[in-house]
Amino acid sequence: MDSTAIIASLPVAGADRTVLIEAANAAFERVIERIEPDNKELTRSLWDAGEYIDSWLATDLAGKLPMPRDEVAYYVDVFLVHHVVGLATEADGEATEPQP
Repeated sequence: MDSTAIIASLPVAGADRTVLIEAANAAFERVIERIEPDNKELTRSLWDAGEYIDSWLATDLAGKLPMPRDEVAYYVDVFLVHHVVGLATEADGEATEPQP
């Protein structure tokens, strides 16, 4: 990315938000291919990059700002795996629930 942009406050908007959502979507694709969930399409349907960025930043990085945007995007990539595993687990649960 090689940007000099700094994320200094929340909520993130505009170009910063776009860059982070793109980073989250790319990381999601890498993770989902790596973990090969049993219910891949259902896991994909549960994914919301914008919601992830908003909630993750607010809970995990809010106290660490300001921070370079590239560094935040790197952390998105590093920490997303746990979220995707959680989505896959949720999808497995939904897939095994009896349908009304």
